[in-house]
Amino acid sequence: MTVENAKKGSTAVAMPSKEIPQEKPGCVRYLVLVSTMLCLTSLMSNVVCFNFTVLCMPGSAIGAVCGVIPVIIGISRIGLKAVFFASGILTAVSTFLIPILAPLHFYLFVILRFAQGLSYATCFPAVGAITSTWASLAQQGLFIAALTTFGQTSSIFSMPVAGELCTSPFGWKAVFYLHALISVAVFTIWFAIFTDSPEDNKLVRPAELAEIEFNKSEEAIHEHHTTPYLEIASTPSVWGIWIGAFGDLIAVQLIHIYSPVFLHDVGGYSFEKTGFAAAVPVLFQFLVKMFAGHSSDKIHGISETTKLRIYNSIALGASAVFLVALGFVKQGQGVLGLVLMTLATGMFGFNGGGFSKCSALVSRQYNHFVMAIHQILICFSMIVCPLIVSSILQQGTVAEWRIVFFVHAAILLVCNAIFCWLATAKPAPWTDRTIKHSATKNTPLYQAKV
Repeated sequence: MTVENAKKGSTAVAMPSKEIPQEKPGCVRYLVLVSTMLCLTSLMSNVVCFNFTVLCMPGSAIGAVCGVIPVIIGISRIGLKAVFFASGILTAVSTFLIPILAPLHFYLFVILRFAQGLSYATCFPAVGAITSTWASLAQQGLFIAALTTFGQTSSIFSMPVAGELCTSPFGWKAVFYLHALISVAVFTIWFAIFTDSPEDNKLVRPAELAEIEFNKSEEAIHEHHTTPYLEIASTPSVWGIWIGAFGDLIAVQLIHIYSPVFLHDVGGYSFEKTGFAAAVPVLFQFLVKMFAGHSSDKIHGISETTKLRIYNSIALGASAVFLVALGFVKQGQGVLGLVLMTLATGMFGFNGGGFSKCSALVSRQYNHFVMAIHQILICFSMIVCPLIVSSILQQGTVAEWRIVFFVHAAILLVCNAIFCWLATAKPAPWTDRTIKHSATKNTPLYQAKV
């Protein structure tokens, strides 16, 4: 990446920038990116494997909500490295103990699931923190898209593996043991590579550091003020981000939790095959998300705000169209249902260039807090989506599934319209106190005295 490309991809306020040394930049930020992706996948996989094994074996959302505030405080005071690694150990231990202690008493199972939820609470704050510190302004889309693929990569791995192990001589317990061991391995690797700041990492060359910090304000890089929670929460553009995220997340929950059930009820797939079939749409979404995140950084000629609106409209609007089409799939049309579900799920991948990227551009060094609210929203969607579906699905008929898809399509369209209205690519004034004028949608209703 050249300095010219960085300038094109940046929406920051012009600041004195370090000159990028002539030596070839290293790739430590990509090692951090990949290792973090594996850790996030492991955290989510430990949740997904339970959601699937309930199909073949006779509290985590609450834990994830309760864990958000301690995670935010922990990241601000002791750094992401300690907090995220602790969550990795917690998820490994709780996942390993589920098949051992859960059969003994229901309350033991609830406690373990709560602990698993606490560890899951670090996912989105980690995405925000790593994007703000390790990604250059010209690679925000790539990093935010790649780091938010854990919902897809976890399903791609866990659904087929759980489906095979559930019907194998090893049984459902092996699903949890395998996932726990993987968690220990990937978090150990991550801990050896990661530092809270690129400046503190001995593996980072001066050229790579200069590239990461290019065009970022000194306040974002070096100064660590108290997070302006009220200013962030009272900013209209941030409301748009959260509303767009909620629409996306509630529909994603529909796919992740209920796609095996739909493929079984309507498509006619057996339980042991639903894992592989349901992994196809999320595999496609993973590929689309990586393409969307990278392309959103590279496309020039239109404003960054316009790109955010276009990508988000594809993510939520196009997905809504395919969900409506799913409502007309007839009994036994498993292949057609799988194709439409794949297309609907794939379109969600464009959110990496939509509300997710908008969050990084608007909130900059405070993106961990904005993304932490995403964590609460995903937990809320894990509760709301099943309530909606269970209130409609009584017999699992085609007519009932049609209503389920129509309701979620409507939610997507409304949330996308609100996001497009409030979206902007400009940094909010609370990210840089030298910003004196900002658009109304980017100006907090509450402004702290500086």
